[in-house]
Amino acid sequence: MRTKLLFYIWGFTILIMVFSSFTNVLSVQAEKQLTATAVVLMEQTTGRVLYARNAHERRYPASTTKMLTAILAYEHLDLDAVVVVGSEIFAVPASFSVAGHFEGETITVRMLLHALLIPSGNDSAMVLAMEVAQTLEGRRNIPTNEAQAIFSALMNNKARELGALNSNFNNPFGLHHEAHYTTAYDMAVIGRAFMHSPTLAQISATREFSGDSLGGISHPDGRTRNFTWTNTSQMLPGAAFAHPYITGGRTGFTTPAGHCFVAGAYHNNLALVAVVLYSREPDRWSDTRLLLDYGFFNYAFREIATENQFLQTVKIENPRLGDESTLDIYLQHGHTALLSLEEYAALERVILFDPILLAEHEETTLRTPIEYNASVALVEYRIGNNVIFSTHAIASRYVKERTFDSDMDYYMAMIFENIFTRRALPYWFGTFGVIFGITGICMAITTRKRARNAERWSTPNPRKRRGV
Repeated sequence: MRTKLLFYIWGFTILIMVFSSFTNVLSVQAEKQLTATAVVLMEQTTGRVLYARNAHERRYPASTTKMLTAILAYEHLDLDAVVVVGSEIFAVPASFSVAGHFEGETITVRMLLHALLIPSGNDSAMVLAMEVAQTLEGRRNIPTNEAQAIFSALMNNKARELGALNSNFNNPFGLHHEAHYTTAYDMAVIGRAFMHSPTLAQISATREFSGDSLGGISHPDGRTRNFTWTNTSQMLPGAAFAHPYITGGRTGFTTPAGHCFVAGAYHNNLALVAVVLYSREPDRWSDTRLLLDYGFFNYAFREIATENQFLQTVKIENPRLGDESTLDIYLQHGHTALLSLEEYAALERVILFDPILLAEHEETTLRTPIEYNASVALVEYRIGNNVIFSTHAIASRYVKERTFDSDMDYYMAMIFENIFTRRALPYWFGTFGVIFGITGICMAITTRKRARNAERWSTPNPRKRRGV
C-alpha cells in the first residue's frame, strides 16, 4: 500500500514538473517568435494581463480606433435610426479604406456599424461621428471639423472612463496623426469593452455581409444601394489564417502604425483579448494565434474553494461532559480564480486561527464557548506572498462552555435517562441487594438484641435469692 502511494505521489510530481516546464517554454517561445513591437494578452472578465511586451509604449492604433468609434455610436444612437449621409464623407481621403457611401444615401445606424467593422469604412466612421455630434448637440448641419472635434473629445473621455489613460484620439477612423496615439494596454482595455457588447462583437465577427442600406426597413425618402462586404480580418472562419475561437475584433494599418490587430476569442469559459501593434503582414495573424493559444493552454478559471466546503476537524479544550471533543469547521465562501498551471501548482492554503479562541500553547485546539457559524479562523489562499483569496472558517455547531452546573445536569440527565431502561436492571438488582442486605443485617442485629434482653430478664437475680 505504501509503495503504491509513493508511486502516485511520484507520478503527480512529474506531471506538475512537465506542465511547469511547458508553461515556461511557451513563454520563451512567445518572446522569440512574436514579431510585433507591442502586444498584450488580457482576460476579458477580470482585465488581468496574462502576457505583455511593451504594453505601455506609445504606438499608433490605425483602424483599431474604430472599436472606440463603434462603442460610442452604439451608446448614443438607436440602431434602427435612419441617417442621411452628408458631405462629411469627403473629409476622408479616397485612397484609404471606404465602404462606398454616397451623399444623400439613407442608411441605418446598424448598417453603418456593419460598414465600419467589416470592410473598415473610414467614410462610415465619419458619418457615425457626425450623427453622434449632431444628436448630442441637438442641431443639424454642424461643420465636419467641428463634429470631428466634438466626437474626438467624446472618444478621449470614454477612453479615460474605460481606463485607457495613455491614449489620445483626434479622429474617428484612425488615419495617422501625431496626436492620435495609444498603447497596447489601452487598446486591450478598449477591446475588452468592445467585446462586452454582443452586438458589436457579432458584427465584427461576420466574415461576409450582403444587404442594402436600410436593412429591409421602409423609408419614404429612401435612397439606398446594395452591397457585399468582406471582413478585413484573416482569422475568421473561412479566411486564410482562421482561428477556431475568434469572436470578433478589428484590424488596422498605416505605415507609421504597421499592421495591427485587436482580437477577441472564447474557449472553455475563458474570454481573451489579444492586441498586436506594429507587426508585419502576415505575421500579425501568427502573433495573434501565438498569444491566444498561449492563453487558452496555460490559463483557466479554477475553483480553489467551495462554499461550505469541509476544512478540517479541530480539538475542543475541556468540552462539556457528554459533548464531542472535536469540532468540524467549514469554509464560509467559495472562490474561482484565473490561474496558470504553474500558479495552480504553487497555490497553498494557510489557516490562521483566532488567537482569542486558541487554547494556551496549542495550534489547533479551541476554547469554549463557540457560536454556531461563528468565525474561528481566517483562511488564505496564497501564491508566494500574494493572497489570491481569503475567507473565514466557520463552526459547524454551537460548542457550550463546561461548568459545575453543566456537570450536574449531565449526571442528573444520565440518571433519569437510564433509570427505567433494561441497562439499569443490574443497578436495580444491586441496589435492592444492598437494601436487602442492610435490612437483613439490621434485622439480625435487632433480633440478637431482643434475644439478649429476653435472656437477661428470664434469668433470676442471685442477689434477690440471698435476700441481699
